[in-house]
Amino acid sequence: MLVSLIIVFREAMEAGLIVGIVLAATQGVAQRGRWISAGIAAGVAGASLVAMSAAALSDALNGVGQEVFTAAILLFAVGMLTWHITWMSAHAREMAQQMRSIGHAVSLGQRSLLALAVVVAVAVLREGAEIVLFMFGIMAESGASGAAMALGGILGLGLAALLSWLLYRGLVAIPVRHLFAVTNGLIALLAAGMAGQAAAILHAADVLPSWGEVVWNSSGVIEDTSFTGKTLHALIGYSARPCGVQVCAWIGTMILLVLMNRLASRPKAAAIAAVSAVLVFVVATPAAQAEDSPTVTFRDHRMQPARVEVPAHTKFKLLVTNADPTAEEFESAQLNREKLVAPGQTITVFLGPLEPGEYKVFGDFHQDTALGVLVAK
Repeated sequence: MLVSLIIVFREAMEAGLIVGIVLAATQGVAQRGRWISAGIAAGVAGASLVAMSAAALSDALNGVGQEVFTAAILLFAVGMLTWHITWMSAHAREMAQQMRSIGHAVSLGQRSLLALAVVVAVAVLREGAEIVLFMFGIMAESGASGAAMALGGILGLGLAALLSWLLYRGLVAIPVRHLFAVTNGLIALLAAGMAGQAAAILHAADVLPSWGEVVWNSSGVIEDTSFTGKTLHALIGYSARPCGVQVCAWIGTMILLVLMNRLASRPKAAAIAAVSAVLVFVVATPAAQAEDSPTVTFRDHRMQPARVEVPAHTKFKLLVTNADPTAEEFESAQLNREKLVAPGQTITVFLGPLEPGEYKVFGDFHQDTALGVLVAK
């Protein structure tokens, strides 16, 4: 029960924070509960489908289907958030006036509710797929009590919902005249973070170059795996060791959103600016090529071999096989990599160029036993 509680809380927390911001951004808008609930339901359904299709997704597109799919839904969410921010920039003052004068829900904001419902669905889908895979895997392998697993999951969801509610209550305490500006700012940070994450994922799939494998290392201050690190990752796309293309995508998205905000009253100019920015980014980011490299295997929830020599100063690909009957997730905070491995599946993880040294890797679902080290020489 405790294991399922921790896993569900950890994964649901990120989606819950986004739901809290969306609830605050739609404060006073009629039928927002229906739209957000629909987004959550769509995310849960999508997560179940993605979890059941994890192997097929990973095998698609020469082994990088999982990354391309994740990056695509993140970029779609960025588009929805951009639409919402642009729309709100043109209508926020009118909405605030109606809320003050009428004192009850307004209908004006419903035009942007679809965009935010899609963002909620994407957030739930991303985190929910891992929850579904883990819960099914644990029950299938260990024969754990379904009631105990369900209770742990419900408690984990409850804690994540409490965190979301606290964030929401803190935001709605802000005076109406400032609420839209604050929530628009938070949504802009969400969009920039998602764009950065998408760029990092595409780099991990060897689709985009790194533009610098590690621009900075702030893990001594806030580690990615800490509660604070995960919270900041959900809210602003924080990474303790970001690559250059990730930073550029984050900054570029923020600049684009500021520009779109200023051009909100001129939709054609805003659309041209958005398309131009995307084209510039695509043209400026040719893909890199990686060489073959060793294989590691998850077996009995351990990584075999536990130490693997890999080439330094060059791109390479690591083949990761899951010989266990349950799903696992190959992860490394130092290498900024995270990828699901379905039972019986072999995935490709693109890495490098690395400086000589040792880099910790692990199986996220069995962090106490599935431990390994890549030694770059």
